[in-house]
Amino acid sequence: MNDAHSELVALVTGAASGIGKATALLFAERGHRVVAVDRDAAGLRATLAEAASDSIAICPADILDPPGLAAAVDIAADRFGGLDVLVAAAAIGDCGRIDEMAPELWDLVIDVILKGSSHCCRAVIPAFRQRGSGSIVLFGSILGRVMSPGIGAYAAAKGGIEALTRTLAVDLAPDRIRVNCIVPGAIDTPMTWSTIPREDHAQVAGFARADIPVGRMAQPAEIARCVYFLASEEASFVNGTSLVADGGVLAKLASRI
Repeated sequence: MNDAHSELVALVTGAASGIGKATALLFAERGHRVVAVDRDAAGLRATLAEAASDSIAICPADILDPPGLAAAVDIAADRFGGLDVLVAAAAIGDCGRIDEMAPELWDLVIDVILKGSSHCCRAVIPAFRQRGSGSIVLFGSILGRVMSPGIGAYAAAKGGIEALTRTLAVDLAPDRIRVNCIVPGAIDTPMTWSTIPREDHAQVAGFARADIPVGRMAQPAEIARCVYFLASEEASFVNGTSLVADGGVLAKLASRI
């Protein structure tokens, strides 16, 4: 990010709920400007209402739709004067074994997580070059590193995000664009719980208390603070890295979360 811009402008995808929403609200709370993007228009309006300020502009768009992303970048330029940060938090969590999951659903998971993130990066790079610098934060997962049964598409996509982070960090460094990745563990978000049958919620909460060294799932705001660090000048020499925020799960021998 350009040192001249103490007030940052961030484009945040997946901003209707979960980590994306928490990130958008945190940036606004700390005096920055946000273009909040999600295909859930009602959820975006709820994010805007919760912010209760003019620091957030909403743009209902699908990250698989390049013209929609271009419109979000245009909003950043027209309303806030430019763009400094991309936080690509949008994802879906559908799971299944490769021999049981419908091919079109497998493709959708890969497309939303991996292709969608690449579309977001492609959309913001010209704006960052015009600004003179930029910061991109992508999202992997501990499930891109350690496996549970039936998560093949999600795991493959999230593993790909870490590789994408490293290659973009090298390619874009000459443009003063940093690219980093958050690798979350179990987070208390609507997407997390949507992948778990309701009758299993209590059992999974028990697994979290027993298996995660800190004894609980993370709240989205805790991950948003990690995002904020990587996006900010506090992390000015951090590039091409993955910040694990999992409560210690990867430090253990085994986990059910």
